[in-house]
Amino acid sequence: EVLEAELGQPVAAVFSSIEEQCTAAASLAQVHKAVLAATGETVAVKVQRPHIEALVRMDLSTLHFVIRVVKRLTDTRGFMDLDGLYREFRRTVYEEIDYVQEARNAERFRTMFENDPYVWIPHVYPDYVRPRMLVLQWVDGIKVNDYAALDAAGIDRDQVARYLVEAYFHQFFIAGFFHADPHPGNIFIRKDGPRVYLIDFGMVGTLTPDMQKALRDLFSSYLTRDARRLVKALARLGFIGSGANIEAIEQAVDLILQRYYGMTLREARDLDVGDVAHDIEALLYGQPFQVPARFAFTGKAIGTLVGVSTGLAPNFNFVAVAAPYARQFLGVEEEQVARQVLDQVLQIGQILLRLPGLLERVAVKLESGRLAIRTGEGGRRRRRTAAGTADWGGALVACASVAGGAALLMAGQAAGGWFCLALAALAVWRRA
Repeated sequence: EVLEAELGQPVAAVFSSIEEQCTAAASLAQVHKAVLAATGETVAVKVQRPHIEALVRMDLSTLHFVIRVVKRLTDTRGFMDLDGLYREFRRTVYEEIDYVQEARNAERFRTMFENDPYVWIPHVYPDYVRPRMLVLQWVDGIKVNDYAALDAAGIDRDQVARYLVEAYFHQFFIAGFFHADPHPGNIFIRKDGPRVYLIDFGMVGTLTPDMQKALRDLFSSYLTRDARRLVKALARLGFIGSGANIEAIEQAVDLILQRYYGMTLREARDLDVGDVAHDIEALLYGQPFQVPARFAFTGKAIGTLVGVSTGLAPNFNFVAVAAPYARQFLGVEEEQVARQVLDQVLQIGQILLRLPGLLERVAVKLESGRLAIRTGEGGRRRRRTAAGTADWGGALVACASVAGGAALLMAGQAAGGWFCLALAALAVWRRA
């Protein structure tokens, strides 16, 4: 009934054959395998369930009512903007039942991955795109969570997980446009090789350039275990509310990174969720954390992707895969070095500004000859004063600082090395 209403002609005039039993079904639509009468091509026909728009309106009205009741009973503003979440959900659902929009999304993804040998997007047949009907190229592959079939086909599941995760890195950090529903029913693997097929583009997410930049910072700061940058990125994204103790949050995040960084998905899966939640709550107790509504579907996509990847490749190491990707696309290595140098210079400046007058008093005494330098000479001690002593003392400070700074830098102690070099510069400046 829906197909003929959308096509304006009998089904048999468009499809030489169509399977009455659907291949896949969900709450909004179902998919049937068919053959186009005009070309003989095998296609997937996605057709919307009858009267689904009225049911969606009813469900949204019920959800809105529940939100109003919840808001009367409790204050959720410190954790989540429920009205914002409702608006985001309403927008996404209406986009999901508009197949003309889904066709545009599919073509955008197809363009995005047209040069990627490991990710494939089905072709849309534009002559058969309607608001409640969509015809796409048929995908014949193994469902991503059919592990027995994947193993029987000799497919490297770790490699598949890598392709899938890298595809999402590209969507998040480069394109700013992502598939928001990567559940197993929407991901297939080619039978004769580890190539990822993505389908169903009704639920998508978009990231603004500012959001992408903050997510890049979040991503790179996690990889480099830079708690301060990570917290700054969270604040920019709106996860940290006003009045937060940023220093305490940085310390807590640093401890969390030390404890959980570099785990495989199997190790993360085996963690006791209650224990992890207790640890995080204990470290961040009382801090104003919140979930911005605009990230609700980003979080959903990430959570679903992690679940799929965990089942697919339990020993998958996110950090090992993410690091080379970060170097290639985000310039983390060069950017991080530059940031670290800048941060260390700023820290040195702050240290020098906070020194409690000690260096000043030492320098004044050296210049005035009032600082006594005692050396052993033939069992006796004698006092050096005046300009000669000041010159000698300043040179000693400069030389020792340069030597110490160079040694510390070579040993990898960057902060201490830069401090010593700054101290040498101060000594030379005072002598000049």
